[in-house]
Amino acid sequence: MKRLVLTLVIVSCVTVGIGYAGAFFPGGEPSWSPWCLAIGTNGALMSLMALGAMRRGSLPCTLVLTFVGMFLLCAGAFVAALALPANEGVGGALLLGLPLRTAIVLYGVGVVPIFILPFSYALTFDSNTLSDGDLERVRAAHAEFVRRAGTEL
Repeated sequence: MKRLVLTLVIVSCVTVGIGYAGAFFPGGEPSWSPWCLAIGTNGALMSLMALGAMRRGSLPCTLVLTFVGMFLLCAGAFVAALALPANEGVGGALLLGLPLRTAIVLYGVGVVPIFILPFSYALTFDSNTLSDGDLERVRAAHAEFVRRAGTEL
């Protein structure tokens, strides 16, 4: 699992790099460049979150589903905003008082994850915290470090 997540981090960062490289093309930015940035940035964020949540090289199924779902939601919000016509203008559609493109990004990337991610971590808190055995290994490693350093920390 760890190798897969690291691969996703690398692929996402390369995708972002390709999107940025498009800005240097002669004749202006290609139409695919913002799409690479939208998908790659969200891929990097979610895969780094997954990497940080790993314990003993694995992720609970709940968090795998959460990170995949959050990627689909956030990347989908950016892709939907990119797919909308560029000429909204005055009198355009509003969603909860905001222009449609702004509302999709704000609510899809900013608000909804605030309600989902904490609950996912709460559901897996007991399995992701240090066990008594883990604490003993940390204490033993600290004692060995202190013994070798010859000083108390």
